[in-house]
Amino acid sequence: MNFKGPKITVGLSQINNSFSGANYLPYSVGLLQAYIKKHMPGSERFNFLQPVFKRIPVDDAVDHLESAEIAGFSLYVWNEQISLEIMRRLKKRNPKTYIICGGPQVPDQAESFLRQNPEIDIVAHGEGERTFLELLKKFPSKEINQTPGTSHIDDSGKFFNNPKADRIKDLSIVPSPYLSGEFDSLMQSMPNEEWLILWETNRGCPFPCTFCDWGSAVADRVFRFDMNRIYEELDWFSKNKIEFIFNCDANFGILPRDVDIAQRTVENKNQFGYPKVLSTQNTKNATERNYLTQKILADNGLNKGVTLSMQSLFEPALRNIKRQNISIKTYEELQRRFNFDNIATYSDFILGLPGETYESFVDGVATLIKNGQHNRIQFGNLSILPNAEM
Repeated sequence: MNFKGPKITVGLSQINNSFSGANYLPYSVGLLQAYIKKHMPGSERFNFLQPVFKRIPVDDAVDHLESAEIAGFSLYVWNEQISLEIMRRLKKRNPKTYIICGGPQVPDQAESFLRQNPEIDIVAHGEGERTFLELLKKFPSKEINQTPGTSHIDDSGKFFNNPKADRIKDLSIVPSPYLSGEFDSLMQSMPNEEWLILWETNRGCPFPCTFCDWGSAVADRVFRFDMNRIYEELDWFSKNKIEFIFNCDANFGILPRDVDIAQRTVENKNQFGYPKVLSTQNTKNATERNYLTQKILADNGLNKGVTLSMQSLFEPALRNIKRQNISIKTYEELQRRFNFDNIATYSDFILGLPGETYESFVDGVATLIKNGQHNRIQFGNLSILPNAEM
């Protein structure tokens, strides 16, 4: 059916960092676009602009989004300030632009954030697909006070906050933006661009670490995308000659099927030559599966090192952040096996965790080295994320 009325123009922005001139396809906003096209009655009345996917001059981004009646921004710690500046200038140029924000950098307690950034009309909390759909269904009406998972300040200055919607348990309702063609025109318009991939095979994390906000689904159940979809996406990556995939799962290796995913990635590399790297965040339990998935990838040149994350070895600090590390005995066994296989490992430590002391931090580093970490220890400064328990 061809929609014959005036179309509503939607502009989306997910600004990612660039690496050696390569850029990530904007997966998060691609999910929103794909979801609208699948589930919105009369979705053809929405015209989506090409997304803003990398850092460009602010005024160039405003020029690009100026025609949008609805502008949606996905906020992360690395793009919050530039995105907010784009919104300010966009709203100044076109006060009627309806600005929606989501992403991990949007605080669950959003009143002060909204009052500090009056150019934002409404923010979405948690998974964005269904919330974005509800907001677009209601547009241009501003009768949004009861929309689950949103916060806004109305024209009278009253703040509204609605509880998050339940998480999506059946992920089959969320179409893949890769397979549905959301990025086809973008890639065709930039034939010389080198693309990187963000890839989910599941959502959620069962661990409660207080410094973390993994999509606001920490200490929560892991829901899975269908394996047929996963394999079809892998084929899409390979056929589009994608070299680097960043796997967004919180704990790759936690599920038995992750071994199959690793093996299928190897098969695709052998058949198509792509991908060349699958970067994963390893689970800290399931020791044997953790070892097996990483060995499969390493033996086939698909990873450059295995993460053995500890964050701290000081028990009071670990209790404070609700983290249960793998035991030193398990760490030593994994380290020994990876060393024997000539697979490089690296370990993560966070500097400044509550309860940590100078002496305990230095002792933890020394213990890692003593137990075989002779390749690399990565030190990250503790950062307080808006929705992390800490």
